[in-house]
Amino acid sequence: MHHTGGRWLVAIVGLIIVIAGLVLVFEGIRAKFMKYLQLSQMRPRMRRLVKWLGVTGTAARGVVFALAGVLVIEAAVTDKASKAGGIDKALLTLRDQPFGEFLLILAALGLIIFGIYGLCEARWRRV
Repeated sequence: MHHTGGRWLVAIVGLIIVIAGLVLVFEGIRAKFMKYLQLSQMRPRMRRLVKWLGVTGTAARGVVFALAGVLVIEAAVTDKASKAGGIDKALLTLRDQPFGEFLLILAALGLIIFGIYGLCEARWRRV
């Protein structure tokens, strides 16, 4: 960040990460992932479950990514590289907020749900 334009570059990268996270949230909400699955091989109940897992998990993953991007932007604005971090730093930031343990549990559950959806996708993905 000490190079010419370094802070701007870091802020732009953070913004790109935030945008990618928001795209994941909207793709999850819109259930765009369903078009990649072999729906005909699933029973209706399983189809609904996989859709719920995908929507919830993808949205949670997007929120965590966006939070990581916000931390990168904050590091650029404050000129403190130590404020930037990855997913681990984003989750620790959640923990330090009011109701932080509750938010951290929600984020963890969302990421676990995304992992379970990933197993379903591995089973029914169109190849």
